[in-house]
Amino acid sequence: MERNSWGFSLFVDDVRSEMGGKMSIMGLYQSDMIFPASQDFPLVLPRFGILIKYYEVQNYFTDDLVVRVFLPGDSKDAPSMIMPFSRVALNAAVPPRQHELEEDQESVFNLTYPILISPLVVKQEGFVKVRIVCGGVTTNLGSLMIRKARPDENIQFGTLPMPPVPPNQP
Repeated sequence: MERNSWGFSLFVDDVRSEMGGKMSIMGLYQSDMIFPASQDFPLVLPRFGILIKYYEVQNYFTDDLVVRVFLPGDSKDAPSMIMPFSRVALNAAVPPRQHELEEDQESVFNLTYPILISPLVVKQEGFVKVRIVCGGVTTNLGSLMIRKARPDENIQFGTLPMPPVPPNQP
């Protein structure tokens, strides 16, 4: 199957804009956001961020984009957040290319978009899911499970020591 769109989402505590066009991401979650077994739902997170990275083959799609964010408890047809992006506005925001691509590169359209939710109310355990829809094509941009620790898990809630840094090798 040929794939003309792809991407991912980073689930974080915060996304900050920095000078020079950089973004700083703080508190990157891996596959699960785990709370102590004693934690009751619903729960409130003071701040939660999703950094969306979406790519598509240049000029393959012409329809507008719609980002859909599903929170635990949402039905498949009722996301908590719907964010439309006009294709005309997106294309107008792309600066003209300043250099030629080399033979091992291809031209792609890319959308980088941070979503900050403050506060985030999580009604129940389940997945936060991010999808982007373009015409009839839905691209899965990732998911994060929000859950309590299982009885058989030995999870430390607090600061974990950093692994040692290996010495420089010649």
